Amino acid sequence: MSSVTIRIDNKEYTLVGDEKEEYLHTIANFVDKKIKSIKENNTKLSTSEASILTAMNVADDLFKCSKENEKLFDENEALKDREKEYDNQIKELTEEISKLKHEKFDLVNKLEEVQLNHKEIVETDKEKNKEEQLDVAVEEAKKYISEVKKLKEDNKQLKFDLQSARYKLMDLENKYLESQILLAKTKKEVKNNLKLNRKEGE
Repeated sequence: MSSVTIRIDNKEYTLVGDEKEEYLHTIANFVDKKIKSIKENNTKLSTSEASILTAMNVADDLFKCSKENEKLFDENEALKDREKEYDNQIKELTEEISKLKHEKFDLVNKLEEVQLNHKEIVETDKEKNKEEQLDVAVEEAKKYISEVKKLKEDNKQLKFDLQSARYKLMDLENKYLESQILLAKTKKEVKNNLKLNRKEGE
């Protein structure tokens, strides 16, 4: 525990606490500027009255920070829910792609069978019949490949959206952390200001 002498509104006060001396001076300077600013706007105010108005202003900042903190927390939770939804969509899409790969494999096997059948037809039938059967198989293969390509593009877009959501989540978490730090500082300012008022009253 350390003892620090600070100066607020041209008066010296002794603070005792666990905080670092540099931090206590920073808080004192902040309060001093607040009080002087209020006195400049109304020169008739006493130190006690200016201190009360300063405490009201700091308390107002504290409540606003708390509300902003709650808002950021809600946005953070909502974004986490969206991330879960994206993860589920990607999982479903991955399963669908896996299913399509199996279908593609089956289709390739069928195409090979058709090609073998086509070869047999070439040996036993007219050229026209074998070409028609091959064209049908090729068209089916092209259609399937087109579907697979589209699903890959959709999967790529979903991954991009998920990454963007994660960046936004990180940004919200940083803002949430900053608001927590500001909230803690504001609480300490109010606490120190109240201590100062009590000592001044004594």
